[in-house]
Amino acid sequence: MLNEVVEAITHERYVKLFLLGDESALKSIWRDGNNRAYLERIVQDKQFEDIARVVASEILYKEKPDYPPSEYDDALAYVYSQALRMTGNNDVLVSKLMGNQWGFLYHDDELGDAGREILGRHLMATGNKSIPYLIPLLDDTNLILYEGSQEATLGNSFGYRVKDAAAYYIAKLLGIDIRFYQQIEDRDKEIKKLKSKLREVGYE
Repeated sequence: MLNEVVEAITHERYVKLFLLGDESALKSIWRDGNNRAYLERIVQDKQFEDIARVVASEILYKEKPDYPPSEYDDALAYVYSQALRMTGNNDVLVSKLMGNQWGFLYHDDELGDAGREILGRHLMATGNKSIPYLIPLLDDTNLILYEGSQEATLGNSFGYRVKDAAAYYIAKLLGIDIRFYQQIEDRDKEIKKLKSKLREVGYE
């Protein structure tokens, strides 16, 4: 049965389960909680694909009010950091994760609307344990793409890269300021300063 759950998650992916307004596929995987233990194992077990672990966690978040238990923090810190990595354009055909699930990041902060998108909230919920997994993403230049009409026009206009998003969340977690610039060179200088701050507080 475990393999069937993994196959269903891998086949349906994130978009069909959460974004199309039809919960039938999600409910067929959840099966009134009968597959809860399988989903929990998928989240915790490194043998499964990262995207399967993300989707399993999102199903549990949606269907299980007391999820996640504190002992999942380490696993989820990794899982949601990898969700951010998989939102980069090199991985998006496999993961089907888009920038929409992370919001508009720095732009949302300017509007006072930060933290409205679900994957970002779940990443932040893991706290500083996610920082070691986010640090390698500070070198990831893959673009984060947005879809839709107005959201795509606005989101893609920023030219966010995975490294820009990783810097955003690290700064949030540490409670430090970081500025976003439209010019790539200026962004990279800001990220370089963030890396120095990380070393100062003991992150390598």
